[in-house]
Amino acid sequence: MKIAFLRHGPTEWNVLGRVQGHTDIPLSAEGLAKMRTLRPPFAAPRVFVSPLTRARQTAEAFGLENPVIDARLMEQHWGRWEGLTRPEILTQDGTDAFVRAGLAAAFRPPGGESTQELHDRVAGFLRDAAQDGSDAIAVAHLGVLRAAYTLATGWDMATPMPAELDIAKALVLELDARGKPALHALNVELLKA
Repeated sequence: MKIAFLRHGPTEWNVLGRVQGHTDIPLSAEGLAKMRTLRPPFAAPRVFVSPLTRARQTAEAFGLENPVIDARLMEQHWGRWEGLTRPEILTQDGTDAFVRAGLAAAFRPPGGESTQELHDRVAGFLRDAAQDGSDAIAVAHLGVLRAAYTLATGWDMATPMPAELDIAKALVLELDARGKPALHALNVELLKA
């Protein structure tokens, strides 16, 4: 089966460079207007969406009906760093704040969720989604797309996000019957409405 991961549209906090995480920020007016002009790259009988408003608004703007809300598609929880910009985090917690939070899968923002925990919940979602066997669309967040990409490719996350992963486009994975992902297509253009 194929599953297309789509990131939510722009929010005011995206523009300001603020960490959103689990903070429930809606799409900006511009973001909502932009998403209304786009559609997923293919139709699928199943749609999954993060419970956060920005993802649900994106699914609705895409015209996706009856999405299944799944909390495993939420963004990584960034703890007390949510609402802050990177410079604010460094000012508040020191220039080595990100290093002290850990590297790669061990990264854990203060009071938040580790990257490994995010990967584990996305892997659980993939296992469950594969059981039906029919194609699907998942509207989620940057962290979820990165986790899905990592699970499919083995990217070690010790290097910057691969340049070829364009989060403004669809990431399409192929799932086997156990939910093990493989990369099907990168950077699939969204369709014009």
